[in-house]
Amino acid sequence: MAAVHPEIALALSRQHIMAPRLLFHAVADAEEACRWRWAMRSAGVPLLELNHAVGDAATNWLQAASDFSAEFLVPVAVFGCSMPERMNLVPLDTEALTGGRTIEDAEWLRTRQVALTRAVETSRLNQECRRSHERKGWIRIGWQPEDVLVVGNGLQLAWSSPLPLRRIRDFAARCPEITLLGPDAEAIAAEVAAQGISVSGWRFAVK
Repeated sequence: MAAVHPEIALALSRQHIMAPRLLFHAVADAEEACRWRWAMRSAGVPLLELNHAVGDAATNWLQAASDFSAEFLVPVAVFGCSMPERMNLVPLDTEALTGGRTIEDAEWLRTRQVALTRAVETSRLNQECRRSHERKGWIRIGWQPEDVLVVGNGLQLAWSSPLPLRRIRDFAARCPEITLLGPDAEAIAAEVAAQGISVSGWRFAVK
């Protein structure tokens, strides 16, 4: 299946859909999930990290993902959804490629990618807080309980794809000593470093 991940992700990035479409992966197999995340980031497919949020939090985040899908006419992947069938999410496999139209216009696709990346950067689901002048801080990927968001200098990023590099760069400039908490944290840091952002002061923790 590993060789299929990039192919499916690339096909999803070229889809034009007429109704919101959310795709899910249960993340039961961590290695498999990491392969999907890498493929999604490589192709620029939007991926929301729900982190098994429940109740109103899950409802609000899924609505935001649905709105995003409707605005950009693109499928949105959601990882960590506790009840995907109930939310009418589509499994992230070859079934995810049905029901959309493939766009071959490279310029149109580039324009959409720039726009949706900007929307990920400015998503209302992201949160940033600066509580001290210390050069230490944390970046957490995906939904988090409120109690972990009220400590220290922090940046919560709802989306793991495409990576919101501008937000990360700006935060790292103020807090270069960062603890990155999230799935596949070291791989994310490597991709951040490849874009010229220093991660020499970063530490990693897998959520």
